[in-house]
Amino acid sequence: MRKRYVIRPPDYGYSYEFASIHSPASAMVWPAKNVRIEYHAVEKRWGYVEDRDLGTGLDVNNIIIYQMKDGTRNTLYLTDANLCLKETGGSNTFSFKTDTYTTGTVTDITAAVVTGSGTAWNTNLAVGDKFILDTDHSSQIETDAQWAQILTVDGATQITLTASYGGTTGAMSATYKGRKVYTTPSNELWSYAVVDDKFCFTNGNSNVQKWTGTGYASDLDSTNAIKARYCKEYANRLILADLEISGTRDQLTLQWSKEGDPTDWTDSTAGQNQFIESEDYITGLGKSGSDLLVYKENSIIVAYRTGVSTAPIAFSSERRGVGLFAPYSLIESQDTNAFLGRDDFYVLVGDKPKGIGGEIRSFFWGDVTKANALLTVGFAVEEKDEFHWMATTTTNGQLDFVYNTRSNKWYVYDYGDTMVCGGKGAV
Repeated sequence: MRKRYVIRPPDYGYSYEFASIHSPASAMVWPAKNVRIEYHAVEKRWGYVEDRDLGTGLDVNNIIIYQMKDGTRNTLYLTDANLCLKETGGSNTFSFKTDTYTTGTVTDITAAVVTGSGTAWNTNLAVGDKFILDTDHSSQIETDAQWAQILTVDGATQITLTASYGGTTGAMSATYKGRKVYTTPSNELWSYAVVDDKFCFTNGNSNVQKWTGTGYASDLDSTNAIKARYCKEYANRLILADLEISGTRDQLTLQWSKEGDPTDWTDSTAGQNQFIESEDYITGLGKSGSDLLVYKENSIIVAYRTGVSTAPIAFSSERRGVGLFAPYSLIESQDTNAFLGRDDFYVLVGDKPKGIGGEIRSFFWGDVTKANALLTVGFAVEEKDEFHWMATTTTNGQLDFVYNTRSNKWYVYDYGDTMVCGGKGAV
């Protein structure tokens, strides 16, 4: 006696949509976890290894390659409070590049009280910032145990630490570092861009910062570049959106710097535009081809370069109905943008959004609340042709929803650790 069985490719075997009548119900688990299904073959998802431990409380929010004109490639980590540079060689781990104040000298440390000369600490440091003597700091070997937190700034020449200083104490004449601590708003991440070889970064809660590859970060422009949530390089300018103007947050305004100089916001070639045609707020900035894309919650504004120095950007159209719902879900890869809208995952075809959620759409929205969907974080793994969106589900904890751009198939990865970002580093 012979039996005839229908053999289906593995990619169908993991979807209820194409479930085989010969398979037991227990085998039809959808979505399949932690496997890639490609060319009718199943392979285990890629893993990860720990490369740099930034210490307790330093959770990485962004991983960035910062490539300079001279060919130097840096791997940067942005935490909620610091800019860090990956260091290589010997026992080096990483170094802080956060805005650091070093003026004057320390003349005495008694218990938790630090006294200085010519320091002007009351105008340059704040409660929560970090302090260390240079003599106690092992250069580029972090995290150094001697970093101390400032409890109070008592005046121009005195600060009090949260505990007795653990390094050198007593009378002295010593140089030091006062490392400023950034504050990132809850549930928000950094935005960054490179213009004129300067790494510019912002988080909606500080003056926009810049780092030039040496020394420490500093304010880009403490008068005209304040508390922007989003930034992007376009037309050789720094573009800022959702920023503070005249002391008030403006979620409908975009502004741009002088061409080739992100530190100049008063030149005749700098400018701004307010998007008041629709009331929803700006949620992100992207680029696709030669276009600048201004995302709002329910629309996408398309802009292009004009070639006119005093009016360099023209906003040609606003496509309404689909927008960027989750600000940090935006992925720029493969000469397109992909993102999470209010009802589906989308990819741009030209400048038109196309829904790609397909078989994962119902599963995602059935297990991810609107509040958690708003916090979805996206990144691309280009060598695997994958777009990743990490979100917290109601019944399965955090899951990584993965779209294969070559096969147009969806997978779900489930990691042992909570993932907060993804990115590429310089090798």
